[in-house]
Amino acid sequence: MSTFILKGIQVSFEHSKALEIDDLEIPVNGMALVTGPNGAGKTTLLRMLAGLHPPNRGTLRYKGEDVFYGRKGLSHRRRVTLVAQDPVLFRKKVLANVAFGVRARGFKSEIAAARALEALKMMGCEHLAERGASALSGGELRRVALARALATGAETLLLDEPTAGVDAENSERLQQLIASLASSGRGIVICTHQPEWAQSQAQFRMRLDHGRIVSVT
Repeated sequence: MSTFILKGIQVSFEHSKALEIDDLEIPVNGMALVTGPNGAGKTTLLRMLAGLHPPNRGTLRYKGEDVFYGRKGLSHRRRVTLVAQDPVLFRKKVLANVAFGVRARGFKSEIAAARALEALKMMGCEHLAERGASALSGGELRRVALARALATGAETLLLDEPTAGVDAENSERLQQLIASLASSGRGIVICTHQPEWAQSQAQFRMRLDHGRIVSVT
């Protein structure tokens, strides 16, 4: 079963409910789109799906398995990767940044470098491999962050506002790359408050507001 299944989910911060979902299935075959205004709970949802923030109550399953958090949830976090709205890279060259997650999974340096370079090629930015991460533009940073997630071999990518703050040319390029990943069978869950570009690509669409589901199509 290629889905996230959420049951009786509630996430609260300092007595304020950030997310409240009774029953939901999010498919991870192709692209799933989650929309809503700022503060709707989109980032909270992605962090929970990624195994980074546990719900206060309720259960989450991924492809038929319970999702755990902390050290017990390491295997899930290797299968599902969150690319944050503001990706953070180390003060190293791009290739070293992209290879880091692969090396952290126990692969030798040469294998990690090869996988990193292949991921950069998939994102059309292998020419950035030897550039310092601090010299990247906003669009380049987003593509490198996507490459870093791909290099780890993650099955499903969770993308938080992947084109926010990026100029029109780079935004269109990112959109094409993300659509290509989804059409190749990789699971993509996108959260954005500017959904127009992804509407036609998504097989699943959901809107959140004040932490609750407004619509699902």
